[in-house]
Amino acid sequence: MKKNKYEIKMTGRFKKDLKIVRKREYFDAELLNNVVEMLANDITLPAKYNNHLLEPKSKRIMGMSFETKLAIGI
Repeated sequence: MKKNKYEIKMTGRFKKDLKIVRKREYFDAELLNNVVEMLANDITLPAKYNNHLLEPKSKRIMGMSFETKLAIGI
């Protein structure tokens, strides 16, 4: 297993959401793993994920495309 730039911590809320979204037919675990690995290694997400800042609430949180949000249940 390779070392990530950032540590990945699964919160209770994430685990609960993941359990729910795994039951959906369009959930792609490989897509989720790829996106999480890219974020953990501080790699800019490709344009297909529609990476964007979520403003004005926070200037530090990055957003994702609708498909990615569905895949991870947010």
